[in-house]
Amino acid sequence: MRVFVDTNLWVYRFDQREPDKSLFVARWLRDLASEHDVVISTQVLIELRSVLTRKLAPAFSAQDVRAVLESLAAFEVVSTHAATVLDANELAHAEQLPWFDALIAEAALRSDCDVLFSEDFGHGRRLEGRLMVQNPFRARLAGASN
Repeated sequence: MRVFVDTNLWVYRFDQREPDKSLFVARWLRDLASEHDVVISTQVLIELRSVLTRKLAPAFSAQDVRAVLESLAAFEVVSTHAATVLDANELAHAEQLPWFDALIAEAALRSDCDVLFSEDFGHGRRLEGRLMVQNPFRARLAGASN
């Protein structure tokens, strides 16, 4: 199965301020990558770099940022082209999505992903009737209650 992983989940992987979430996401991503084809977009790389260098304290060094970006670049990376932007504009309107979320969703749709993993968008929501949104934290809680 092809799955798209939103920026917010990658941030938890590298943000040590919330060690429980960081550990959970590290394990979850390892399992996900061993079972599915993971897809990201150039937007994910850009947003993650911004967080690593501006929002985390201490900020990641240039060398560490490069290592993180190179590790993510090993996955399939969908480029953001003019057509992606134009279609994301339509998607934002049709699905009532914030702009940057629409760009993420459009990248996932264009790459024929089955699932978009994110804390945003609404767990269980279907975009364009075919892209399922799943929040791995919600799924974990649901599994713990069974």
